[in-house]
Amino acid sequence: MQDQEYPYIYTVSALTREIRRRLETGFPLVWVSGEISNLRQPSSGHYYFTLKDEGAQLRTVFFKGNHLHLRFKPQEGGQVLCRGRLTVYEPRGEYQLVLDYLEPLGWGALAQAFEALKARLQAEGLFAPEKKKPLPFLPRRLALVTSPTGAVVRDFLRLLGQRFPQVEVLIYPVKVQGAAAAGEIAAALEDLAHYPGLEVIVLARGGGSLEDLWPFNEEMVARAIHRCPVPVVSAVGHEVDYTIADFVADVRAPTPSAAVELVVSDRAELQRRLARLGAALGLGWQRRVAAARQHLRLTSRLLPDLRRHLTDLRLRLDDQAETLARRLRRRVEDCRQQVRLGSSRIFLLSPRRSLDLARQRLEQGEQALGQRWQRRLKEQRRHLDYVQSHLQQLNPLAILERGYAVATKLPEGTIIREAGQAPPGAAVRVRVAKGRLDCEVKEVSSME
Repeated sequence: MQDQEYPYIYTVSALTREIRRRLETGFPLVWVSGEISNLRQPSSGHYYFTLKDEGAQLRTVFFKGNHLHLRFKPQEGGQVLCRGRLTVYEPRGEYQLVLDYLEPLGWGALAQAFEALKARLQAEGLFAPEKKKPLPFLPRRLALVTSPTGAVVRDFLRLLGQRFPQVEVLIYPVKVQGAAAAGEIAAALEDLAHYPGLEVIVLARGGGSLEDLWPFNEEMVARAIHRCPVPVVSAVGHEVDYTIADFVADVRAPTPSAAVELVVSDRAELQRRLARLGAALGLGWQRRVAAARQHLRLTSRLLPDLRRHLTDLRLRLDDQAETLARRLRRRVEDCRQQVRLGSSRIFLLSPRRSLDLARQRLEQGEQALGQRWQRRLKEQRRHLDYVQSHLQQLNPLAILERGYAVATKLPEGTIIREAGQAPPGAAVRVRVAKGRLDCEVKEVSSME
């Protein structure tokens, strides 16, 4: 009988391993969305649940090392988006999805919107450190913008009362969740910007999911914080939660409780610090006084005896006074001697004799000048008489006196020197010594 040939026969373990190999090779990393059911978390810290939809279900495990930094906790019935790898749990022969990432369904769009707005506002400079306003050392009045019904108000006031109860707190109630929350928060910041005496604004909310904290990621809230002239502290969510308000605010507090510690100093600690500074100041002052006294004692030893020095100065002053008096008396006597000598010289060099001689010379000069002036005057008179007689002889009128006449032709008035210049019938004017004659030429004859 021939041996019957059988196909390759798998054991259960071998077949399961082969299925696992092919499954992990064919689906190295997959994204799956669905609803969480049968959620449990044993003492190991891992999450086990079933991911299902209306047509199927898938066993899922989320190990503790992968969800330590998860921003939210999975909840029964929650719609989620998962990323992981498919594998087979060989002992039971069940395939399952091992996750490395989990987020609420729809959170991806919010995260993209968050990053886009963050990048845009950062490019505009709303996050710039140089635009951050410093907090006052100890504000006298602050405002808390939050929901009036949450535990944030009670915790904030309790911690504030423990640290510094004298600080005045203004509670500004707003919605911190929902569609209308962003508008109310922005309006609150606009109102508080003009509130008198307000030094700090604390924007607070407890923890929650990304959707719950979304009003603090709205652009209107970010711009209201940026415009606010009062320093704004953002205390939203837990320490791992970050919102756009945290980046725009002047100071970010990890929690609302931590905001109290950032804004208001501990009164008891301030008193202790003040006591320490007072003690240190007193001790330093005592040391400074002691050092100054020691320095004064050492300096006083180096100084000379002032009384002895003063006696020496007095003796020196008396000597110099006597010397000065002797010099002054000698100087006065010298001046008197010079005055006597000068008087003698002035008597010998009296100007009276010189004045008499000068007066005599002046009188003689005056007499001689008068004589010279008379002679000069006579000479000028004789010369004038001569010139006058000479001019009299040259005067044309004097010639007329001797019987001569001057004839001029009319109407030109030209002097007639020849008879031919005045034809018969011409009008002629004849000038004689005394008067003139207007004539008419009757006849012209020449003298040869």
